[in-house]
Amino acid sequence: MPITNEIDTTDLYITRKRKLWKFAHFDSYPNCFSHAREDDGQETYKNISAYLPQEKNQKRSVVLEIAAGNAQFSFQLAKKYPEINFIAVDIKSDRLYTSAKQALEEGIENIAFVRMSINELAAVFPENSADTIWLTFPDPFMRKRSIRRRLSHPIFLKQYRSILESGGKLNFKTDNRDLFLWSLEQFVVQKWQFEELTFDLHESELSDDYKIKTYYETKFMNEGFAINLVTLQGKVTSEPAV
Repeated sequence: MPITNEIDTTDLYITRKRKLWKFAHFDSYPNCFSHAREDDGQETYKNISAYLPQEKNQKRSVVLEIAAGNAQFSFQLAKKYPEINFIAVDIKSDRLYTSAKQALEEGIENIAFVRMSINELAAVFPENSADTIWLTFPDPFMRKRSIRRRLSHPIFLKQYRSILESGGKLNFKTDNRDLFLWSLEQFVVQKWQFEELTFDLHESELSDDYKIKTYYETKFMNEGFAINLVTLQGKVTSEPAV
């Protein structure tokens, strides 16, 4: 048999076709939105708001999940709390696709899915536009040269603080203890107010809402990792009592 260096690309081709198929469907779904750097962020936000349910006499609470992956966390919360609007953001629409499709099939209308760069958050979401922001198992970027890409870096914390309403909460959970400890330091330096903190979420008595498992959460727990969680406020109207 002759020796060859050729690689069988059949599986790669099938995978690529599947992703392209998901991209196409994502763009056609009414609960899905895309934002590019050159686009008008205000128009993107206007389109998202027009899709989500609105109350005539009062403003609906908005929960924003950043780097949402397949967005099952936000989707499960949206099913549980139909009176709250949820927005799941990720850079890859093929990740968001599954939950977007499921939401349409189940008639869950209080959740929108947005493909966009996290760097553009402040361009799309106005000041005081979210009541809660979730960071769920972001990439830890543990190499020193990648620190600025961590979603708990001060660069991003500034955006979250702008987007959150006064009294709004930033919730962060991860299996990565090194990232978690580093992030806690950033929250202290940036003067975020701590509310709840645990190094083992699923053994704590904190809200069951926090314990809704993402894909990665299930994976890491099965590997024996404890889940770390902290909840914070970024805009405090008065100094906390000592």
